[in-house]
Amino acid sequence: MNNLKFKRKRWLSLSLALVMVVILTGSCFGGGGEEAKPIIKTVQTDYETQWLSNALLKIIIEEGYDYPVEDISVSVPVGQVSLSDGDIDIWYDLWWWYYLPWYEPALANGEIEDVGISMEPAPSFWTIPQWVHEEYNINTVEDMKDNWELFQDPEDPSKGLFINCPIGWQCQQINSIKMEAYGLTDYYNIIEPSAGALEAAMAGAQIKGEPVFGYYWAPTALMGMYDWYILEEPKFNAEVWDVVLAAVDDDSMRPINDACAYEAVSPTVGIWSGLRDIAPDVVTMLEKMVIGLEQVNQTAAWVKQNEIENWEMAAIWYMREYEDRWTTWVTDEAYTKIKNFVDEYGPVT
Repeated sequence: MNNLKFKRKRWLSLSLALVMVVILTGSCFGGGGEEAKPIIKTVQTDYETQWLSNALLKIIIEEGYDYPVEDISVSVPVGQVSLSDGDIDIWYDLWWWYYLPWYEPALANGEIEDVGISMEPAPSFWTIPQWVHEEYNINTVEDMKDNWELFQDPEDPSKGLFINCPIGWQCQQINSIKMEAYGLTDYYNIIEPSAGALEAAMAGAQIKGEPVFGYYWAPTALMGMYDWYILEEPKFNAEVWDVVLAAVDDDSMRPINDACAYEAVSPTVGIWSGLRDIAPDVVTMLEKMVIGLEQVNQTAAWVKQNEIENWEMAAIWYMREYEDRWTTWVTDEAYTKIKNFVDEYGPVT
């Protein structure tokens, strides 16, 4: 009898211990059965518009919608594969027209979705300082042939220097093909610095009052801080552009005979198609999230002028400056939580 009582007491003790383990486990993982939300992963390539937009996304999605957010630093080709496969969920500020051989099939196959624009049409171009254009009457890409000595390559004085996109950006290959098509490779060497070195080289020349010739785009702080002249090229032509893009994938086509200017179009918000199932509230927000060309220009200029190195601080400045804009993207409940975070963040300069 005593042995039976002992067994019953032991069984009750084990049962109570098991119940406590279940309760404690539930408390640690979601408060009584609530499932943890999945991590939302974003493409992070190497330019300031995306640094800003991803900082905005992190604040809005984490504070307003309670999903953890992780930026994934990748090259453009890896980002393409990762978005299609669902290893990354969001590519905000997607300059899709550079990536048509991937972008169009990925859309058609339902691997990705385009849920809206990130800003108004954004130009890409070849540029020189405004004063060089005026003083030397340089207007077109053809004029650059007779004036190559102004842009002399310090490593090879027999040619001028064209400062290209960073390696890994598709514009790097496009610009090389265009330089060949215009006959400028007979006059210019091409370098491909990092994004930071590209900005430093272009800005440094302006500060020193020296000629410089390179690729750039807007919105950027650089375009707002100095006076630039965009070189005239043949106008954008879809058929010509298709040949340029084909030559990116087929070296045997090079050099091609014709090229044209970039088309100014709106970057988009690209998502992995599965995101709509796992985070529909985030997708609804993304469909409304247009950060704006001029707003990004002004924010980027503020970052540069104040030597800000933390893009979360830049996002806070944007959200304080343009509250009437981002308020329209989010639900009332999300707005209240995000606004509290922004207000309590503290000074950003």
